[in-house]
Amino acid sequence: MARKKLRHRIPVSLRHYWKLIAGSVGLIAVLTLAVGTVRATALVYSDANEGFVVTNDIQGTVDLFDTSVAHEISLSYSDADYDDMIETFEDSGEKEWIKADITIDGVTISDVGIRLKGNSTLSALGGGAMGGGEGGGMPEGMELPEGVELPEGMEGMVMPGGDEGGMGGMGGSTISFEDPETLPWLVDFSKYVDGQVYQGNQQISLRVDSAMGGTQEGTSLNEAVTLELLEASGQSSYDWTYSTVSVNGGEAVTRRVVDIMDVTWAEDTYGENTGVLYKALSTGSFEYQGADPEEYEDDFKQLSMKGSYDAQPIIDFLEWLGEADDATFDAELGDWVDVESFATYTAFQNLVTNGDDMAGPGKNFYLWYDFDTGLISILTWDVDLTLQTAELAPDETASIGGGGGGFGGELPEGVELPEGMEMPAGGDEAEGGRGEGDGGGGMGGGMGGNELKERFLASEAFQDEYMAAYQDLYGTLLASGAALEAVDTAQAAAELSGADVASSAESLKAIIQQRTDFLAEELAAESAAE
Repeated sequence: MARKKLRHRIPVSLRHYWKLIAGSVGLIAVLTLAVGTVRATALVYSDANEGFVVTNDIQGTVDLFDTSVAHEISLSYSDADYDDMIETFEDSGEKEWIKADITIDGVTISDVGIRLKGNSTLSALGGGAMGGGEGGGMPEGMELPEGVELPEGMEGMVMPGGDEGGMGGMGGSTISFEDPETLPWLVDFSKYVDGQVYQGNQQISLRVDSAMGGTQEGTSLNEAVTLELLEASGQSSYDWTYSTVSVNGGEAVTRRVVDIMDVTWAEDTYGENTGVLYKALSTGSFEYQGADPEEYEDDFKQLSMKGSYDAQPIIDFLEWLGEADDATFDAELGDWVDVESFATYTAFQNLVTNGDDMAGPGKNFYLWYDFDTGLISILTWDVDLTLQTAELAPDETASIGGGGGGFGGELPEGVELPEGMEMPAGGDEAEGGRGEGDGGGGMGGGMGGNELKERFLASEAFQDEYMAAYQDLYGTLLASGAALEAVDTAQAAAELSGADVASSAESLKAIIQQRTDFLAEELAAESAAE
């Protein structure tokens, strides 16, 4: 966390050109030593990441992700373009890009691309969102029988899950095409201007408060708090802040803004040309489907090193995973996956009770393939459905649907399924799995699950590493009081943008304290048993 805070204190004008400055200093030093004896030769470098090259980094005047200052964002676009976008979405579920101007803290960036973001979060808007598009549609196993319509009051219900991965928040959503400032937006600064970024960021997202029912203010603190903890844990994280957002001169509402894990994020986090970043898609599976990379286009999206690499590292791993028996899995997993990192990843998800991680219905995760080690790491993404239960033991996995402290397979109070419609069948618990949350059940059945995570947590070979990571995270994030401090940080940032989150902060602190006390007893009992 200290690293990020320090980075945000460096002037924007210097921070975004540090590589150029450092490179220039280095070049001058080398030339000073060698100019008298070596003939100068022009060097031409081939950009390994052929898919994206930064040519214009707009600096702005205020760091967008400085949570200690108030932020203002406004969007402006053609009403005709917006109407066409709506029509396309309602007809097919496709999220079409339109051109817009965005003003961030007084600095206007022209000709950016914006589109709707999310999957079932958008199902509250009706139309094609329920029937197609990029990852849209009803969860598998939950199709409406022919001739059956959703009952009154259920049309706008958004299923549990994240704004990203495709499940939305439980309860009535207030997002509306009539109020575009309430919609979940993806902003791409380079969509219409090649190489254009803002403060080093290619894309940002204006998030909907899906964890709290899509409220207009978008002030859920869970994601901001969890991202603070993610960074404090030493894992790869992404920036967040709060801002007021207005559209075409309309009403300004408080929204959560997050950085997108894309090619610019990868270079900032890991350095240039050090590995490949992939995003798991909500439409995909985590299974081997043959040697042809095109077979995985619905499973993973490659975000960096385009033109130099493809999905081969992931394909090779999935082939091994599908063929490995338990003994092989235990003995050779470390040849494919950064086991220490993965133990921390799984422990963190369970500690913060995230039921929509890589094994959740939204399939919310990224993969990083490191060139130096040749190993794959799983990265956390979309954490607004966290810290919602206190009593989840260290050896239990949170789940949306099924046990483990997840949402379970119940519909909201007062809502009944129409005759002829059934909830999806629960999945079988993975043999030897940890708690009821592994295989899913209830709403989670058929929507979640991930073989890598389930086998890792079920294996005795990795128990010690997992528990060591869990205990370390408990001490660093909960017992230390860091989680409670993170609530204060998130609350202060939201209130700078005019949000009233005092009640939400109080409730979240209560859950965190209950969870801290519960785990203290659980871990003490486990130590005594040893």
